[in-house]
Amino acid sequence: MAKGYWISTGTIHTPLAMVPYISQLTEWLPTVGAKFLVRDVQCDVREGCPGSLNVIIEFPSLESAVSAYESTAYQSLIELRTPHSDLTLSISEELIP
Repeated sequence: MAKGYWISTGTIHTPLAMVPYISQLTEWLPTVGAKFLVRDVQCDVREGCPGSLNVIIEFPSLESAVSAYESTAYQSLIELRTPHSDLTLSISEELIP
């Protein structure tokens, strides 16, 4: 089965205010079978204006990535993040040849 991914880029405006979100997200991810693959807050942007943050989170499947995003638990975490950041979040499926 192909894995699912959350891919997030953007800018954090108040880093200390993001600590509760990051802490709770880090604790919650294993409960939905997910893990960080990339977590870079000072990435080397070569093209475009995606901001200085890159995050990739791996899930067991696309369905689990979508379900996790739509969960009540994650929706409450979004409220901790949005006042302090401008982020994009896309959900993608692993390409299996």
